[in-house]
Amino acid sequence: MQEETRQLGVDVTVDEAIAEVDRVIERCVRTYGWSPVIPQYAGNRGWAWHQWRGTIIERLWKSVLWNMLVPALLIASARIIDPSVSLWAVPEEGKHFIAAPLLAVTHGWNYLLTLTTFVTTFFVGHSHTFWRKSYSLTRVVQGRINDLCLLCAVHAKRDEATGELAEGTPEILKDIARYLRLAHILFWADTCYRRTVDHGASVRVLLSRLGIDRLLQRGLLNQREHAALLGAQLPPARWYLVALEWAVSRIAHATKSGQLTGGPGFEQVYLEKACEMRGACMGIPDELAARMPLAYVHFTHCLVDMLLFLTPYALYPRLGLFSVPMTGVIALFYRGLLELSKSFLDPFGNRRVSLSGISTDIGVSTLIGESNAGSLIWKQGVHTLPFDTGPQQAPPAKPQSVPAAALSPLT
Repeated sequence: MQEETRQLGVDVTVDEAIAEVDRVIERCVRTYGWSPVIPQYAGNRGWAWHQWRGTIIERLWKSVLWNMLVPALLIASARIIDPSVSLWAVPEEGKHFIAAPLLAVTHGWNYLLTLTTFVTTFFVGHSHTFWRKSYSLTRVVQGRINDLCLLCAVHAKRDEATGELAEGTPEILKDIARYLRLAHILFWADTCYRRTVDHGASVRVLLSRLGIDRLLQRGLLNQREHAALLGAQLPPARWYLVALEWAVSRIAHATKSGQLTGGPGFEQVYLEKACEMRGACMGIPDELAARMPLAYVHFTHCLVDMLLFLTPYALYPRLGLFSVPMTGVIALFYRGLLELSKSFLDPFGNRRVSLSGISTDIGVSTLIGESNAGSLIWKQGVHTLPFDTGPQQAPPAKPQSVPAAALSPLT
């Protein structure tokens, strides 16, 4: 038990661990009240200038101040060495003794600025493409869950007299939706292993024996399902595939028993949807494993660091005192782009590759909540239909007119 509680990220007692797992379960079974999947923004200038929390400025203002300190010390040193130097004059105009040697740095910095701008902006685009692809895969998983629930609901067997779902069919639809929800939760439990932003435990605690036992005790698994999951003798990271197999097998057996109708076409479609869901689930870890080559990130990082190191010395001969705020602006821009790019490479907040702590996390709790709510729609929607579903009687045949020539006597 002590080994399992270490997955919570802190040293806790058994009672505290159980309480933390229960809080995780509460997050995973909600069907309403979730926050947006990513932080939202308003499209007006005033709103943007008033934002602080979650922005690059919040995360980098200390680093920017340190960068601005260098040109400030440079100006102060020049004034101490030569008090006649005007504070407001541009050093290059008066051929200042410090500015003249730094002009060569200024010219070299201009070349480095062009190269760094190109590489950094390209890095941002590449990283954001990776983030968008990861997000798209999360929606594919969510969409296939809804597809399977929809297909099963509309092909459920009905009572021909009343048009309502046949006996035993609602339980089948309920089991299929529950297995798909369980597969979704266990998948994210394997994918997201860092504690949440609000310092709650990660969903990963559900992959422990303590977590799976609490699912049983709270009625989210029955005894047979609990035993089958542990009896599969698979690593916890593959438990979600077991739950997915349960869902597909339930559909297959219901089709054979006649509880789900539709014929070969239905069978082909639901198998395709199940395989697409499996592919998307396994595609997300594959994308995370090869998010960006080390050499690319290292090269971009070195370029930005060299540029920001030379910026105070390159701007002082041209701008004088104004080099202090301009150094801050350039540091905020280039450092912000770099840290934002690295945060895009961590879409689920597992590694915190951004040194500044900038977060572009996709809300996994929101994805789980939306899928939970979506899986409940389809069974309720087809419980009663606004049209007859029994066999339709063919309209009486109209008497056919006999041509007059056919009634004439034979000759």
